[in-house]
Amino acid sequence: MNKLTQKFLAVSLLALAGCEGEANSGRLVGFIIDGQTGQRLNFFKAADKKNNLGDDGDSQSQVYAVIDGEFRRAEPCGRGDLNDKNSIEADGCFQIKDIPEGQSFPIFAQAPGYERFVAEYTYSMLDVDVEHAQTVGNIRLFPKGFSVDYRFNVSFNNQPVPNAQVICQYTATGTNTLQVSGNFLTPVNTGTTTIAATSDADGVAVIPGAQLVNGANYRCEAVMSQSLDGRTLSGQGTFTAGVTQADQRMALTTASSTDDLLYALRSNADDNNKLMGANGKLVITFNRAVEIVPGTADCQIATESVADTDGDGRIGRLIATVRNNPPATYSNASESVSADISTDGLTLTLGFKTEAGFEFDPDDRSTYVSFSGIFVRPRGVADNTQVRYIGSAAGCPGVAGYSTSAIQNLRVSTTQIDYIQLF
Repeated sequence: MNKLTQKFLAVSLLALAGCEGEANSGRLVGFIIDGQTGQRLNFFKAADKKNNLGDDGDSQSQVYAVIDGEFRRAEPCGRGDLNDKNSIEADGCFQIKDIPEGQSFPIFAQAPGYERFVAEYTYSMLDVDVEHAQTVGNIRLFPKGFSVDYRFNVSFNNQPVPNAQVICQYTATGTNTLQVSGNFLTPVNTGTTTIAATSDADGVAVIPGAQLVNGANYRCEAVMSQSLDGRTLSGQGTFTAGVTQADQRMALTTASSTDDLLYALRSNADDNNKLMGANGKLVITFNRAVEIVPGTADCQIATESVADTDGDGRIGRLIATVRNNPPATYSNASESVSADISTDGLTLTLGFKTEAGFEFDPDDRSTYVSFSGIFVRPRGVADNTQVRYIGSAAGCPGVAGYSTSAIQNLRVSTTQIDYIQLF
């Protein structure tokens, strides 16, 4: 959908939808599209074409949202605006009206024979000087059982590369899941499972479509288990499952920047307004398998920021950190931090340890825990330029002589957040 079409659609739908609604609220409008054929799906009966009525409340084909804790069914566009003379074709167009500014809400769509669609959207039009503004967000529904296998042709200098690992991970955005290109809402992936494949003798790695969520965005990384002439080779690519063409080319190159070698795809702290609770953890997903840099566990430190806001005299605190512990006693471990890496090496989970009897009080608002001295590197790689840290690298003898840098987060396009808010 080109920009001119998008602008025309927005203007047309605004004319169709009228000017109902409250101040500081708006509407989401769009079309329902068959993801396989590209044809529009009409969920609304045309029993009364003049007024575009005939919305069947008993139909199994529905688009609805949960706003302010209540289910709200979408309505057909142009109610009262369409007639035989103007010949406006709005079949399949839906609208959800009176959405409060800044409201985050889930959207659902379902129809017999199609996979159920679930998305989450934050309505924000603060930068638009329109009293009753709107945004356009179309929905793709895919037939049940439909999937596309993705073939990645991995190469280096135009030659196929066997035994390269291709790792694909669901990529969610930090704010709205509304794609700029095409104005399609992106489905929420509830699994976020990593899918991996190894290229064969012809350099082809196949990611099975049955393991993907149709309409969701994936970022893939191709990596070599060994370096080539001392150089680390990698390649990246993105695709939308069920939409992007099946054959993809992924050319391996030498990294142009050390930040291209290892970075965080996302973390559960990317939304820094999220409350993690008494047992909160910082969970980070990387673009490739990682390991804790040997000899750095003693550098891992958690610190708390807490005040007795409820005035009950109870304030939680973490176990005190003691640097340079005797290995025979502490095994070079951290007193205040637990750092666990998943079996596939792609996820790091950071927890904290409180003193017995000094657990954090849920009634003490604005309680934070920050992490520092967490050092990771690509699994099995001894290159001293690939060490990344979370929080700070200061004062850790385990990385003396290494070239270190802060881990970057792809989703928020900045340095990885090193803290969580509990309450």
